[in-house]
Amino acid sequence: MQGGRVARLLIFIALASGCAMPGKLYEVAPAISGRVHRGDAPAGDVQLTLHVANDASADLFIRKEVHTSADGRFSIESLALKVAGHEYNKDYRALLRLRVDGKERVIWRARYSRRALTEAVTLDCDLDRPVEHGQPCWVRDAMRYPWLVAEGKQTYQRLCVRCHGIDGSGGKKNAAVKNPKGPPPPDLREIAARRGGRFDRVEIAEWIEGRWSPESHGPREMPIWGERLSQEYGRYSDREALIGATIDPLVTYLESLQKTD
Repeated sequence: MQGGRVARLLIFIALASGCAMPGKLYEVAPAISGRVHRGDAPAGDVQLTLHVANDASADLFIRKEVHTSADGRFSIESLALKVAGHEYNKDYRALLRLRVDGKERVIWRARYSRRALTEAVTLDCDLDRPVEHGQPCWVRDAMRYPWLVAEGKQTYQRLCVRCHGIDGSGGKKNAAVKNPKGPPPPDLREIAARRGGRFDRVEIAEWIEGRWSPESHGPREMPIWGERLSQEYGRYSDREALIGATIDPLVTYLESLQKTD
């Protein structure tokens, strides 16, 4: 009996020691480069801070500060952390903050698994970008990044799957219960096909956000997600920015669904 207690004690000490030991160095953020501008004009020499933190472990984080050049360009090398045994959650959040005239704002958010990081990211940061277009920093060639598509898929499953179906095919079988006599949800896999092969990210983002839509689209059956998300994020001071950060990955996921033949 005594021997069993000793054995359990030794196992506990070994596990505790393993968690306390410095871990292996892992990349937790890709290299990020881009340009900060207002419309066509560069934003000039401003300070950026990239903050990367583990979703579940508050003590697993890293910060990197960088200044833009005179033409608004910046470059941040990939960031790595020594991860110990307590990193059970491989998911991380990245926040890119801009500081101008003593004021700071988040201009890009991303959520990903460090296991999914594959290559450098290029951002196009238009500080005047309206919320219905997404967050200020747009990932160029977004379809290249599986983690960005995966983030958009999570949002799709939370907001869109009830009407548009798990595969985006829409149809009567996926029609909203509250409006059984309304038109069936459209096939989201054919957005580009219905526009002559063109997938306009800005137009799709505006349509999802929903506070403005062209008359050519006809009557709107889809919820105005901009308003709904604004209510959902109401407890946050930057709720408008959160709407853009939600829409960007969702648009990327919808682009990934498009039929190619």
